[in-house]
Amino acid sequence: MKKKPVVPHMEKTVNKIRKLLNKSKGMVLDDKLLGSLEEMCEDLGAQLKKREVEAGNLSVKNEENEESKILEEQIQEEREIFDNVIEVMGAGLCLIDKNTKIIWANDTLKEWLNLNESPVGGHCSDIYHCDVVGTDKCPAELVLKGKKGHIVQSWVRTKAKKRMCIQHIAIPITNKNSNTDNILLLTVDVTENEKMVHRLLLLQQFGEITQGTLHLDKLLHLILTCITADYSFGFNRATLFLINKELNVLNGKLAIGPASSEEATRILKEMSDSHNSLTDIVDKLDYSHNIDTPLNTMTKLLVYSLADAKEVVTLCTKEMKPIIVKDAVKDPRVSNEFRKALGVNEFVCVPLIAKNEPIGVIVADNVYTAEPISDERVNTLTMFVNQASLAIENAETYKSLEDKIDQLTETQQRLIRSEKLAAIGSMSSYVAHEIRNPLVTIGGFAKTLSRFTFTDAKIKVNIDIIIEEVKHLEKILNNITDFAKPSKPEKIDVQLCEIMENTCLLMENYFQEKHITLQKKYETGVPEAPVDPTQIKQVFLNILMNAVESMPDGGKLDVKIKSIDGSVKIYIVDAGKGMKQDVLQNIYDPFFTTKPSGTGVGLSVSLKIIEDHGGTIDAISEQGKGTTMLLTLPIK
Repeated sequence: MKKKPVVPHMEKTVNKIRKLLNKSKGMVLDDKLLGSLEEMCEDLGAQLKKREVEAGNLSVKNEENEESKILEEQIQEEREIFDNVIEVMGAGLCLIDKNTKIIWANDTLKEWLNLNESPVGGHCSDIYHCDVVGTDKCPAELVLKGKKGHIVQSWVRTKAKKRMCIQHIAIPITNKNSNTDNILLLTVDVTENEKMVHRLLLLQQFGEITQGTLHLDKLLHLILTCITADYSFGFNRATLFLINKELNVLNGKLAIGPASSEEATRILKEMSDSHNSLTDIVDKLDYSHNIDTPLNTMTKLLVYSLADAKEVVTLCTKEMKPIIVKDAVKDPRVSNEFRKALGVNEFVCVPLIAKNEPIGVIVADNVYTAEPISDERVNTLTMFVNQASLAIENAETYKSLEDKIDQLTETQQRLIRSEKLAAIGSMSSYVAHEIRNPLVTIGGFAKTLSRFTFTDAKIKVNIDIIIEEVKHLEKILNNITDFAKPSKPEKIDVQLCEIMENTCLLMENYFQEKHITLQKKYETGVPEAPVDPTQIKQVFLNILMNAVESMPDGGKLDVKIKSIDGSVKIYIVDAGKGMKQDVLQNIYDPFFTTKPSGTGVGLSVSLKIIEDHGGTIDAISEQGKGTTMLLTLPIK
């Protein structure tokens, strides 16, 4: 077979394009690169047109001419070369006329734009769906007017369900008179470049947002959401471990990620459609979404000793550098337990480092998309995690300070209350002592007089009033004496349910007289608690009396006892009038009372007794809806 002649100029232009593409691979398209590419395309197009003209002329002269056939075959070869160049470019190409009607489009563009039918014959806006059609920003319109076309960028979802960022560039195709006959629209995939820009922008936005985010749980949730957001790092799942310095272990704290590939696809679409920035994510983030997921539950069960340097996560904290695991099955740094828990063969561990000290580890993977984890992505992720580490350190420091302030405030309140009680106790003891002697004398004379018979009945009535008021004063003195004396509890292990039961039996007739319906519910298996039975009985009696007095027309009284987290909790719930918040804040103050005949020392004494036992009293009340008194006493 006769060898076909080669066209040197055509081959030279093709090689130039190939070299330019290899040199600029991964770079953002700039004016210089576009200009070079445009010039080469024009040169190649001109050569093709020249060969077509030559072939046409030869065909007219002699269709049977052998030279004409050879030339046609050359042109066909050159077209194939041109198609191969287009394929190598990995770009979408579309040729449109002066009316922006599509003449031709390659398969790459059809796939990227998810076109089901051929776009030939339609308007360019029918496939690009850009918002610059008919405006002075349309690159095709600008080129037709002899101006330089702008670059238009948009996000699309391909046939493969991949979210892609593409740029459209208009290149004029001119004739021998330098007039634009057609326009070549070049569409380039800039997804990775765009994501890199988003990741760098994310670092700035994250720094600004986390300056005011001191809630640790919300901050951790935000960090992992950023790592799994498609528009930024785009990992399928992220798991966070924090160091517990007291126990010298690494605890699983939080995990975010879908439970299946179907859920991953759905979440990816939702994030792509609704979130364009970190601010959008923060505004719409549901911090409770991942609380009960299998991944999060499994993560919280993972605990690794920092002394074990063989485990990949503890090794990451020790070496304080990222670790990329490509094959977890064969990697000796990954234990079977961790590999099975994570359920993925490729992942990356990035240490959380604050002030040159490790505070935890973040593990990220692509279990559903199986996308390889590149060094470039890990480097950017490390930059983000370093910034996140400082935010976590600040949040933990703030929480620690907040806890200490709460403890100091509570201690201060107890100290003030103790000093107040001590002062009032001393004064009460003196007053009680000074009043008791003359009071006993008055009571004794009144009782003596009551034995005589008087002609005037009014005298008898007045004497009885004196006797009753003396009894009332003696009761007040007894309460003051109980309040003033600094008695320490004599603790023994006793069943609190029995003390409550005995107290209720003692008050049974009183409940009936006041039309109180008592309901008791004691949890089975409540352990014994070390208390002073006499003092605790006095507390129960005081609170039950207050509950009954809050229901002057009778009502329901519930008593519940159960054990929770190493303590016994006693609930006394009435259906009385309830209290306003300003009253509720003062109920433990000595001599504060809302009852006409009350002394205002019952709750003060009760609080002191419970605190001497290492317990607490909490009052929950709302006006018109009753009151709940919660007593908490430690078991040990």
